[in-house]
Parts: sequence; structure tokens; C-alpha cells
Amino acid sequence: MFRPLILAAGVAAVVATTAQAEMLFPTVTAADLNGRTVTLPAGLPGDPTIVFIAYKQRQQDDVNTWVTALGLDPTQGAQFVELPVVGTGMAFMRSYIDNGMRSGIVDTALRARTITLYESPSLVNDPLGFSGRDEIRVLIVRQSGEVVWSTSGPATPDGVAALTAAFSG
Repeated sequence: MFRPLILAAGVAAVVATTAQAEMLFPTVTAADLNGRTVTLPAGLPGDPTIVFIAYKQRQQDDVNTWVTALGLDPTQGAQFVELPVVGTGMAFMRSYIDNGMRSGIVDTALRARTITLYESPSLVNDPLGFSGRDEIRVLIVRQSGEVVWSTSGPATPDGVAALTAAFSG
């Protein structure tokens, strides 16, 4: 069982490992579910920001394990975003997909934290050294693009502890 944790906003220090400090988040431009265009990583809501990358609709449950375990709230506390990577082949269905997601997310603050990427998964995966789309990715990213921590898969007690330590440094 996870203990809820509210992380303080505006945390300045983040512990980085050598390997992860060399990872840079790619520059991408996309719209959030409120229709606002944002360029990442400079447009991330915090410095740092917790970034959840998902590739398949069923992976939302894995993202939710982290959001719940960390006690994340879109209106206060630690900054976070969810990045569904839908793929270029689905760009022609953008309206349908975005409207479907909007209907499931009625909170406009949470919609602002959901930024759908209609890009090839390799655009995100390759610069970060990831392969495949079978697991979600969880990262702590600075607005400079520096990835200071990452893991894959649903939340575990060890993963939550590691993210918390890295975020609050």
C-alpha cells in the first residue's frame, strides 16, 4: 500500500545520477486538452516537473498508480504532466481522440496537464534511450531538458521513494 505524499512546489534541488544527467528531453510542440499550444521542455509547468509518458490507452491505469501514490493535485503541489504519445498515424483522428480524452477528464486543471503528442514514439524514446511502448515512462525533467531521474512501469513503494528523494533532493 502506498502512503500519500504531497510534494512541495518550486523545489530547487534535484539529485541527479550521472547517467540520467546526460539525458535530454527532446523539444516537441503540442496542444494540451484545453487547446493551449506548448513547447516542451521549456514550457513545462515547473522546474522540475514530473513527466508521465504513456503510449497506449490501457496504460492510464499505470499513470494513475503514480498520481495516487504521490498525492498529485493539478492545482497545487508538485508540477506534473501526462504525455500520451499517440503516433503520427493517428493525427488524422486528432479531434476524435482529443474530444474522447476531454470527455473523460472534466477538470480543466488536469486537462492543462495532458499534452497529446501526435508524433512517432521514436521522437521521444530515442533521445531518452528508451525502446518499445509496452511500459509507461516516469521522469523528472527540468525546463532546460535535463532528465534528472527516470523509471518505467507502474508505481511501486521503492519507485515512489526514489522519485520523492530525487524530486526533493
